[in-house]
Amino acid sequence: MPAAGSGLRAGGEGRKLYEPLGDRPVLTHTLGLLQDSDLIDEILLVVRPGDEDRCRDEVLRPAGLTKVTGLIPGGANRQESVFLGLRHMGGATDLVVIHDGARPLASPGLLRRVIEAGLRDGAAVPGIAVNDTVKRVRAGTVVETVDRDGLMRIQTPQVFWFDLIWMAHSRARTAGVVASDDSGLVERLRHRVTVVEGEDENLKLTAASDLQLARAIMEARTRSGGERA
Repeated sequence: MPAAGSGLRAGGEGRKLYEPLGDRPVLTHTLGLLQDSDLIDEILLVVRPGDEDRCRDEVLRPAGLTKVTGLIPGGANRQESVFLGLRHMGGATDLVVIHDGARPLASPGLLRRVIEAGLRDGAAVPGIAVNDTVKRVRAGTVVETVDRDGLMRIQTPQVFWFDLIWMAHSRARTAGVVASDDSGLVERLRHRVTVVEGEDENLKLTAASDLQLARAIMEARTRSGGERA
C-alpha cells in the first residue's frame, strides 16, 4: 500500500493541544497514532504561528516523533491552514491524511479503515450516526424537527487522493468558499465521499469538559490494558 502523508492542523485549536493527557500533551497522543502506523511515512504539522519552538520543545523532541519532517505556521482559519499544508507538500505524496490535532483518541483501527477506503475511492471520512432528535432553531425558537435518517456526525482523520484535495481547496479558495471540513470541499467537485464507521471515543477537544472526558477514557484504557486496536 502506498504510504500516506499527513497534514495535521494544530493552529487555531488553542493551547489545549499542550494540556496534559495522562503523562503527555494532547498533541503528542494525536501525533503518536500517526508515528506508530506503518501506513504513514511522513507527517507535516501545521501549528499556530509563533508556536513552532514550543511544539518542538514540548511535543516533538520529548516524544521522538521522527516522522514529523515539516513544521509550518498556519493561516487565519482551519481551511487556510490545510491549504498551506497542502501547498507545502507540493504533491510529494499520492494520498494525504488530514487529522485534527485535538482528536487524540482515534484508534489505529480507525486510521487503517479510513486510509484503505480513501486509497480505493479517493475520499473517505469516519462518521457516527446521529441518535439525538435534531431541531432547526432560529432566534431561540424551533422552526422544524429535522429527519435524522441518514444524518451523521463526521470526524477526522479524513483521507484523500492528493490531486483531488488540492483541486478542491484551490477551487474553493478562488471562489471564496469556506466549508466546515475538507470533505465538504470535495463534495463541491461532485466526487464521491465514502463514510466508514467512526468511533464515539474519537472526541474533538473543544471545551474543558471534553478534556476531562478524554482523561477518563485514557484512565479506563490504561486499566483495561492499553489503547484500542
